[in-house]
Amino acid sequence: MEGAFRLKVTDEGIFLAVAPEGDVTLSDVVALLKERRIEDYDGQVVAKAVQDRTGEMVKIADRKPELDRPAEVEIKISEDAMSCSIRVIPPLGPLPLPSVEDLERFLKEHGVVEGVKRQVLEGLSQGMHLRQWVEVARGREVVHGKDAVINYKIDLQRLKPKETGEGSRVDMKDLGTVINVLKGQELAEKLPPVQGTDGITVMGKPVKAQVGKDKNLPAGPGTELSEDRMHLYAAQDGHVSVKDGKLCVSPIFEVKGDVDYGVGNIQFVGPVVVHGSVREGFSVKAGGDLFVEGVVEGAVLSCEGAMNLKVGVRGTGKAVLEAKGDIRCPYIDQAKVVSGGDVYVSEAITHSLVSARGTVVVQGSKKGQIVGGRVQAGVEVVCETLGSDMGTRTEVVVGVPPELMEERKRLTEALKELKGKMAEVDTNLGYLKKMEERNLLDDQKRALMVRLTRAKFQLQGQISISEGRLKAIEEEMERSKSVGKVRVKGVCHNGVVVSIRGMNYIVRDDQRFVTFLVEEGEIRIKPFDY
Repeated sequence: MEGAFRLKVTDEGIFLAVAPEGDVTLSDVVALLKERRIEDYDGQVVAKAVQDRTGEMVKIADRKPELDRPAEVEIKISEDAMSCSIRVIPPLGPLPLPSVEDLERFLKEHGVVEGVKRQVLEGLSQGMHLRQWVEVARGREVVHGKDAVINYKIDLQRLKPKETGEGSRVDMKDLGTVINVLKGQELAEKLPPVQGTDGITVMGKPVKAQVGKDKNLPAGPGTELSEDRMHLYAAQDGHVSVKDGKLCVSPIFEVKGDVDYGVGNIQFVGPVVVHGSVREGFSVKAGGDLFVEGVVEGAVLSCEGAMNLKVGVRGTGKAVLEAKGDIRCPYIDQAKVVSGGDVYVSEAITHSLVSARGTVVVQGSKKGQIVGGRVQAGVEVVCETLGSDMGTRTEVVVGVPPELMEERKRLTEALKELKGKMAEVDTNLGYLKKMEERNLLDDQKRALMVRLTRAKFQLQGQISISEGRLKAIEEEMERSKSVGKVRVKGVCHNGVVVSIRGMNYIVRDDQRFVTFLVEEGEIRIKPFDY
């Protein structure tokens, strides 16, 4: 209410002024008069002054010297003793306001000795902020220490199912089970603890800061710490797991049971071992060898190393197996199989598409049968039984690694496209060079000539690399023409088609203990041990 109305006591009497602005009521004025123990005032004059709000002083009572009173100071200290406020009630009568020294003495008498705001006290002593609570002292706030923080550089929350982007649906096959890391990859960083700063209350009492606690980085097997022990790195390629609160990097990923909805798809930078089966619709991709103890259903398996399947493949026309190395398993049924090495099957390959860069061997049991589908090998196919007594069409192709033929096809098409671009660049460069000889090139065409020259060098490099690879493929395919056999230790049934080096032979009658090979430009039949 300061400024809205004010009292003035002189020898002539007690005067009241109500300012035109401000929100003041008659009750506010009467309350102040009672507070100052002024009782013999003219109520009508007071009411008119509040109503008119002229801002002029009007006499409302005679002065009684016996009612003169000095200024009063009230104090309020916060519960945590970090703040102190005072309120100065001005004197009644011609008495002075408390000086700065008076206010400091008052605070000290009440125990306030720290953080006193002298400038605020000076304002109060000059009549500012009268009748208002004003903070005159502020303690020094305590700053508590902060514990060390471990920031993980890998997403340990990836074990939760991921949203597919179709509303609230999630892909339960993509559970993010494997967290792949590479050697030298940062796994976690430690932010050191921050020391706190003690505080002090307005009463001068110290407030102890909480001490920040240190933490160790969760270094487990397969990890290594930086020299300053503030960073944690993977010591090897592998997958991250948490054991006893520590990060571990394992070079082999093991699935204790089946690869199903409880595990999800697997993609790992190193070897993978599945102690159960791989169920239909799921995939396992290994950056090293892959071993599966259970059956492989209509799943997709791939690995950069060898693939060893302990039970076999029941593919139902959906299974796809690809390995850079050898593939070994008891049986393959209704699956597509591609090997960069050899394929070894002990029991049977039935109604499947099997391709191997090296040899396909189906032996190790009395059955040892290849029936239905197509088996292709770069070197040799060996089995106990080929085809079936039902005359099931079974095709066996040997002599040229299938992936080489596919790569040659891709390279030939790519070279044709690159050379076409080169011809176009040469034509444009020739035109620009003729213009240059006649001094007809502007800045724009000169910049174009620079870009075309750079493009020509890039195309020359790409063509050189592609031609070199194509030459190596042609040489390898030429060498493979000297090999190529299909060997059947038991029975080769009618209906089998044998293809060697592009030549076909259809078996019309059952053959036993035979080898199919090329001699003098045609496929001939020799004994098994030829």
